[in-house]
Amino acid sequence: MHRFGRLKDAEKCTHCGYCLPVCPTYRAENVEMQSPRGRVSAILALMDGRLSPEETGRALSACLGCRACHRACPAGVQVGKLVLLSRSHAPMDQPWPIRLLHLITDRDPPSRILQQWVQWYQRSRWRRWCRKQGWLMKIELLRRLDTLIPEYHPPVSAMAAIPAIQGEPIKAALLCGCMGRLFYPNVKDATSALLCFLGVELLTLDGFGCCGAPHRQAGNRRAFLRQAKKVLDRFRPMIFQTDVVLCDSAICRVTALSYARSLANDPDYADLAREFCNKIVDITYFIRFRPSLAAAVSGRTSRQRIAFFDHCQTRHESEIISGLRGLVAALGVDWTELTPADQCCGAGGDMMLSHSQMSTKIRQHKLDAIKGSGAEVVVGTNPGCLMNIEAGLKADHAPVRVCHLVEILWETVRSGSPKSD
Repeated sequence: MHRFGRLKDAEKCTHCGYCLPVCPTYRAENVEMQSPRGRVSAILALMDGRLSPEETGRALSACLGCRACHRACPAGVQVGKLVLLSRSHAPMDQPWPIRLLHLITDRDPPSRILQQWVQWYQRSRWRRWCRKQGWLMKIELLRRLDTLIPEYHPPVSAMAAIPAIQGEPIKAALLCGCMGRLFYPNVKDATSALLCFLGVELLTLDGFGCCGAPHRQAGNRRAFLRQAKKVLDRFRPMIFQTDVVLCDSAICRVTALSYARSLANDPDYADLAREFCNKIVDITYFIRFRPSLAAAVSGRTSRQRIAFFDHCQTRHESEIISGLRGLVAALGVDWTELTPADQCCGAGGDMMLSHSQMSTKIRQHKLDAIKGSGAEVVVGTNPGCLMNIEAGLKADHAPVRVCHLVEILWETVRSGSPKSD
């Protein structure tokens, strides 16, 4: 039992049921084992030997990791974190397409090749031909992959002249998530353009592949630490050149913030990881407090009605959600809150592929809320969520644009600035 010491908090669960209505998988399936307290039962069974690691891995595999149950539990049991810890003892059995994807995205050169292929596929006649072949789209994996790959987003153009900013500029390193680089490279363009406009001296933190988020979620600690060290190795030469590390992907920020704790006993990386975590900030949170932003968007309005949706772990694990809404409000746009605002979209990283039917069922509630809001644009801060929402709206033939919040910010700034030739 001593090897399960960090799982002892599971014994605090009273099975009261307060977690049931907030859990997306339980709402979708109405099955006890797909609820937080059902997962606690599986963890306790693993600890006393009633379930094998393989059986426990299967029982916990559908947890999205949204953390909604954390706030709902009166006993303070953090089931989402317990599931993550349990997966290190009972790893998830991932389908081969997911393993292949991570084999590519964990390494920088092949991920760059995949990025080029994705952008070619998004624009090619081959994609249109594939969709016309009914027999080809009957292959579930191919149909699912095609659905999730977003439509082509053209590159974001910058302004010819960047206004001078008074005072010493902030020096920042930009950490871009691998899913963003693969499917939404225009977000990096908009982020870089906006930061330069706001007087930020920018370095790009790249060359590492993936930050390790999917491995952390799956309980593969060895692969997670390998990727964390890759990120930190790229950061090491920049440590004295940067004031802040900015992240444009919500899940990458959550993952990167765990580096210091995960590497606390590593003599080669502990200090570096701690310094890195002290500097990392969500891009939208940072932008909100730049005084030049207020001047740039002052007096500008948009006729577009915008709906904002949260990344679940960011919403339930941090205090920056109200700040994001303040940033949206600063744009002077007509924006609306989705109801309920804390409902998961069903993406869950790899869950979109490994549990596609459940993911689709959970997503439909979010899609109905978006369509019912009358929004013309829906914005978020996590590439996986953007992909999932865009795929669902496309399947429902809903004329709603999906984009990153930074894109809206840059469009607003650029609309009142001199255009490049």
